[in-house]
Amino acid sequence: MKKFLISIAVIALASNLTAAPNTSAAEISEEKAGVISMTCGSIQLQLKNLQKADSRVRVFLGSKYEFVLTNLMTNLNLRLIRNDLASPPLAASQSTFSSERDFFKTSFTDYAKSLDTLIAIDCRSNPYNFYNQLEVTRGKREIVRQSYLRLKDVLSEHRAIIVSFKESL
Repeated sequence: MKKFLISIAVIALASNLTAAPNTSAAEISEEKAGVISMTCGSIQLQLKNLQKADSRVRVFLGSKYEFVLTNLMTNLNLRLIRNDLASPPLAASQSTFSSERDFFKTSFTDYAKSLDTLIAIDCRSNPYNFYNQLEVTRGKREIVRQSYLRLKDVLSEHRAIIVSFKESL
C-alpha cells in the first residue's frame, strides 16, 4: 500500500508540473506535505529526469529555430530584396519570429534556473518551500509552452505568407 501511495504521489507531482499554478503553500494540507516528504527521493528522481529531457528538447528546438531563421527566413528576405521583390509581410514575420525566439530562449533559461532551484530544495525536511517553488516552476514552464506555441503559429503564418506571395508572382 505504501508503494502504491508513493507511486501516485510521484505521478501526480510530475504530471502536474506542467499544470498552471492554483494553490499557495498556505493552502496545502499537512497530509499533502507529508506525502511530499515521504516521497521526496522519487520526486527528486522524476524532476532530474524531467530536467534532462527538457534540456534535450531545448537544444533540439533551439537548433531548429536557428536553422529556420538563418537559412529560410533571412535568406529568403535577402534574396527577395536583391531582386526588388521585397515583401513587408515576410519581413514582419521574420522579425516576429526572431523576437519570439529570443523570448523563448530567455524564458527557457528562467524556467531551467527555477527547476534547478526546485531540485536543490530538500523536500523531505521542507515540503512547504518545495511546493512553493514547484508552483513557481510550473508557471515558468507554462510561459515556455506558450512561447513554443506562438513560435509554431508564426511559422504557420510565415508559410501562408510565402504561398500567397508565390501565387501573386
